[in-house]
Amino acid sequence: MIGEIVVFILTYFLIMVRPWKLNEATGALLGAVLMSLFLQPHHILEALGFSTEYGTPLVTTWNVVLMLIELMVISTFLDDYGFFEYCAVKAMHLAGGDKKKLFTYTYAVTCFITAFTSNDIAILTLTPIILKFCRRAGLDAKPFMYSFFFAANIASMFLYIGNLTNILIGDAFKLGYFDFTVYMFLPTMAAIIVNFVIFYYMFKDEVRGTYPMSCDVNARELIKDRPMVAVGLAALVLVLIGCGFANWLTLPLSVVTTIGALAIYIAERKPVMRTRRISWRVVVFVLSLFIVVKGLEVSGVNAIVGGVILSIVGQNPVYTTFFISMASAFLCNVVNNIPMTAMMVPITSGIAATPEMALAMAYSLVIGSNLGANITITGALAGILWLECAKAEKWSTGVSEFIKTGLIVTPVVIFSSAMVLALELCI
Repeated sequence: MIGEIVVFILTYFLIMVRPWKLNEATGALLGAVLMSLFLQPHHILEALGFSTEYGTPLVTTWNVVLMLIELMVISTFLDDYGFFEYCAVKAMHLAGGDKKKLFTYTYAVTCFITAFTSNDIAILTLTPIILKFCRRAGLDAKPFMYSFFFAANIASMFLYIGNLTNILIGDAFKLGYFDFTVYMFLPTMAAIIVNFVIFYYMFKDEVRGTYPMSCDVNARELIKDRPMVAVGLAALVLVLIGCGFANWLTLPLSVVTTIGALAIYIAERKPVMRTRRISWRVVVFVLSLFIVVKGLEVSGVNAIVGGVILSIVGQNPVYTTFFISMASAFLCNVVNNIPMTAMMVPITSGIAATPEMALAMAYSLVIGSNLGANITITGALAGILWLECAKAEKWSTGVSEFIKTGLIVTPVVIFSSAMVLALELCI
């Protein structure tokens, strides 16, 4: 057990500190290689989502990763042909020089794009757009960057495929695709509204007044190829709806995302370029973390943690909702949200003795794994991507300043979302 814990801590150090200029994927891969020394071959297969004669994995990792890759294909396709940039610039123009309207519209567009793609895609796409616009209009970028980042992590709770952690949780707990949205719609809306109100008053002085309108960007001209954008939107709609039917038919959701990705490849006819746009670092990062976390499970660490959680919440869904939402959110900032989710899924599913407890555990984990990214920049991969994109545009924020904001805003937002979820579970 001690060896596995040491490897886990070392992996976390390599991911967070990134010594010798290692990226997070390389750090996770090195951790996976070291953890493999403590595992049997069948453990590694199970970590990757394959059943063996020794057991059936809780999460079908290969299905989750395949979905992740294919959703990247669809999202980067729409991004490359200017759809997301069009949405963002259109919203900025609609604000008509009013800073408060611009603040509101930026927040709303971020929620819209994130809800139907993912927080990572929204962050990668919108960060440079917002910074360039703020620079051109002479605006303080901080209110817009903070509100947009927080909104991206909140809105990703809405759909089953809105965040990688959602897919992990949904797959492990066998959550219904449409049921997921039914349960998470109101908690997500509560979080969006509460977060916006807090930020609106927090930055009220910075977003007061007007800014000069720039006419040098025509939003329509940002769409590089309308037929291609139509294909991308059709593929996205197919995935959003088709995954629900696949779930109902008990088919892997990757069946639908594969069809959507193939439609993109066939329409574009640039397979090499499109494949290069996939963030393979993220894929390696995720696969490696599952092997690292498998080591903790095999060593018995998960059982100990599960016993502690059970002693605190018992089998009470309401207690569970608040405790798991808060605990998992703060745990994201200890081990990052993806390994936190991969570690907590088998723990929480193993101690849920009733269907009500299973639902409380699952959806509380969704809240925590998404909103935990808003406490510190390193709480999720999204924060690391956000800071890297911002630095490329010569903008940055202090780590202590971000943490101060996160600790003020996020616990209130988590509590609001958890309270709505608890009411849903009671009703």
